[in-house]
Amino acid sequence: MRSSLLYSLMALMLTWAQAALAQSTLPRQVWIQLETRLNLEASLDSIEIYARDLDNVNGFEINGGWFGVAIGPYDPEQADAALQKFRAEGVIPRTSFTTTGASFGARFYPPAVTAQPAADTDRAANTAPQTAPPTEEPGAEQPISTAEQLEQAKASESAMTEAEKKYLQRALAWAEFYESDIDGLYGSGTRAAMKSWQYANGYNATGVLTAAQRAELIADYQFLLAGLGFEDVVDAQAGIALRLPSALLAPASYDPPFATYAAKDTGLAQVILISQRGDRDRLAALYEVMQTLSILPETGPRNLAKSSFTIEAYDDRLHTTGFATLQGGDIKGLIFVWPRGDTARRARVEEEIFTSFTSLSGTLGEAPILSAGLTPQEFLGSLTIRQPSFSQSGVFISREGHVLTAAQDFSECGKLQLQDGLPLSIAAQNAELAVLVPTQDAAAPSIGQFETRRPYAPQYVALGGYSYGGKLGAPSITMGQLQALTDLTGRAGVSRLEIDSLPGDIGGPIYDHYGSVIGILLPPPPQGSRQLPANVQFMANWPLISETLIAANAAASTETETVKLEPVDLANLAQETVALISCWP
Repeated sequence: MRSSLLYSLMALMLTWAQAALAQSTLPRQVWIQLETRLNLEASLDSIEIYARDLDNVNGFEINGGWFGVAIGPYDPEQADAALQKFRAEGVIPRTSFTTTGASFGARFYPPAVTAQPAADTDRAANTAPQTAPPTEEPGAEQPISTAEQLEQAKASESAMTEAEKKYLQRALAWAEFYESDIDGLYGSGTRAAMKSWQYANGYNATGVLTAAQRAELIADYQFLLAGLGFEDVVDAQAGIALRLPSALLAPASYDPPFATYAAKDTGLAQVILISQRGDRDRLAALYEVMQTLSILPETGPRNLAKSSFTIEAYDDRLHTTGFATLQGGDIKGLIFVWPRGDTARRARVEEEIFTSFTSLSGTLGEAPILSAGLTPQEFLGSLTIRQPSFSQSGVFISREGHVLTAAQDFSECGKLQLQDGLPLSIAAQNAELAVLVPTQDAAAPSIGQFETRRPYAPQYVALGGYSYGGKLGAPSITMGQLQALTDLTGRAGVSRLEIDSLPGDIGGPIYDHYGSVIGILLPPPPQGSRQLPANVQFMANWPLISETLIAANAAASTETETVKLEPVDLANLAQETVALISCWP
């Protein structure tokens, strides 16, 4: 997103830059283009509707497989007045614009008419010749000279407003001919861009666009918006006005601090308005918690300033941009979500929405979570908080933050993290266990003490783990029994438990009644035709643990206690020694 766009977010919506296109006597006829569709059937449906109120509706093929609907032709001096009249009456879209029809191809409606609209007369001589020259009607105008066209182009250009000139600069920038500021000043940079555009499109490169050329350039600029149904929306509840692609979005739903215009059907596009009373602290809190939203991938630049923030986030599925500003105690902004891969259309739609954004009086009600200073776990308003692919438990084995846990298919993890966001890497892994190492400096609050002697069975044990994937903010203790020192096949090194564990407990330490770690909870074995009782679980004991530590070049403390612990003491021990590991896609 261009920086110039980000710093002009609160500007009033620019008016369409077609007002001066009907000036000058260069084009012999002018059309009012109403819309562009991707298929003929949809265009004919639109024509049928327009024809109820208008007598001169036409349909033309347009390059790229599109179909345009237009009314006319009009005398150039009358076209703009007709455009304004029909807009005011509401019989044509506000996005309609005047054009010479230079981009029109064959006419498909009315069916009996085959004539083509007139093309611009200053097209350079290197364009493809007609197979036979058109027959001139008696008294038809003759092409004027290049010098005359240049003078008329200058006269037409001088009548343009500042807003119209800025709009034309945006169109040149969109076509990748202009890279300077959008300032409405036609200096050497703008002139050079105009020359480049004229040359690329087969016109005489004068550096001054004719009215017909301006119409063609702007028609191309507006092309990607065809069929999106842009409308002016005034959201009185949020206190925001802007233009939105109503053909893609459903009506707003409100859940402070957001007004969400979600995609219709199963689309990914959506616009979320931000509207909330607040101060700098509230703005910063909103910015921080928004980083966890599922619609904001973690990759991409973002910035928090004293009274505003900007966000750009993308992955292989979504491209999300957004901003918010703090003015007069109101936090106003928006988030724009678009599917990844449709870069050209996304950028054009984004510009249309962002440049039309206007803050009005009023905000949505208080967001209960933000007002309480709490961190949401699953939802912020109606928006989903990003969740890991899976979470499991482990036990700290060194003061530097090394973690012993159960082996999993970590290959699906884009990143592994501890509960405080510290990234992890795999130091060693076998079929049962893994040792994970922080990739940044870390310090574990406490480490587990391992019992190296062969445990006895049966005995009561305690499992420490983040049973609910961190939702409780601390690990839980689950009581159970160690029933056998082997698994059901007699395999040593894996012991059998009877304990009611949950998926988040996998990898957690098994404590004896002294608080020593005697094993690591393993994932349940695959269930085939034989179904085991739900409370039958297995743990890896010291021989397997020792092998894994050696492979990771790590060590664990074996200083054990001799005083039995009460359940509350075991719970406190778990809070200090159990780690939460999250796998993120």
